[in-house]
Amino acid sequence: MKILSIPNKICKRYKAFRRHPLTKKNSLAALIRYFEFNSTQLISRGPRVYNWISGLKFYAEKGDAGLVGNIYYKLFDYEESMFLLNSLQPGDLFVDVGANLGHYSMLAGGISKARVIAIEPIPSTFRKLERNIALNKLGHLVSCINKGLGEKQGTLRFLTDRTVMNRVALEGENNTLDVEVCTLDELLEGKEAVFLKIDVEGFELPVLKGATKTLGDPGLKYLLLEFNNSGAKYGYSDREVYEFVTNYGFRPIRYDVKANKSIFTSGYNTQKFNTLFSREEIC
Repeated sequence: MKILSIPNKICKRYKAFRRHPLTKKNSLAALIRYFEFNSTQLISRGPRVYNWISGLKFYAEKGDAGLVGNIYYKLFDYEESMFLLNSLQPGDLFVDVGANLGHYSMLAGGISKARVIAIEPIPSTFRKLERNIALNKLGHLVSCINKGLGEKQGTLRFLTDRTVMNRVALEGENNTLDVEVCTLDELLEGKEAVFLKIDVEGFELPVLKGATKTLGDPGLKYLLLEFNNSGAKYGYSDREVYEFVTNYGFRPIRYDVKANKSIFTSGYNTQKFNTLFSREEIC
C-alpha cells in the first residue's frame, strides 16, 4: 500500500506545482527539485544549505516543513510573503510568534531590513532557527527568543516528538517538555510592532488574549494568522479567533501581488490556512 501511494503523492505534488504562481510556468523544474531533495535525503539524511531568494540561504533536511517548500516553490507562502516584503519598511518591528525555522524572520530582516523578534518555544527548533539567522548574518536585526506565549505567565507542556510541528500538549500526551511562558504584552513592553504573525498550531487564542495591549496599539498595522480548525483540540474555534482580532479594528484582506493591492474580504480565508489582516484605515 505504501508503494502504491508514492505515484499518487507525486501526482498531487505536481498538480500543486502547476497551481503555484512561481512554478506553474515551469512545473517540471519544480518536480525535479522535489526529486533531487528527497533522493538526496534518502541517501544521506541531514541538514544542507540551500540558496533562496535575494541572497538568503537556509539549512533544511527532511521533515523541516517550515522551509522545505521553498526549495520546490522558491517562495512557498507566496502572497503572504510578498505582502510582508511590500509592507515592511527598514526599521519597522516585525514580531514572529511561532517562528519555526525562520521563513518570515529571514525575509523581514534579510530583505526588508526590518527589526525582528522571533519567538520559538521548542529548544530543538529554536537551535535550527538560530542557525539560519547566523547563516545569513542577521543577528543585528533578528532577536531570537526561546519562550512560549500564552494568556498569562507560567509554564506550558509542549510536545517534543513532532519535529517542527510541536505544539502545546494535551492532557495525557507523552514526550513533552515544560517551557517558560509569558504574554506577548510583557515581551513587547516599550516596543511598537508594525506587523504581527502568529502560527502556534491551534493555540492562537490564548496568545492573542495575552496581547490585548499590543493589538490595541494603533502602530500595529498588520496581522498574519493561521485558520485551520487546529484550535478545536484546545476548545477554541476559528470563529472565536476571528471575532477576537476584528474587535480590535482589523479586517481580513486578500493581497494581489501583481497590482500590489490589498482587497478587503468578508471573512478569513477558507481556501488556505493563512489569513492576512489590516486595519481599516490603512488598507
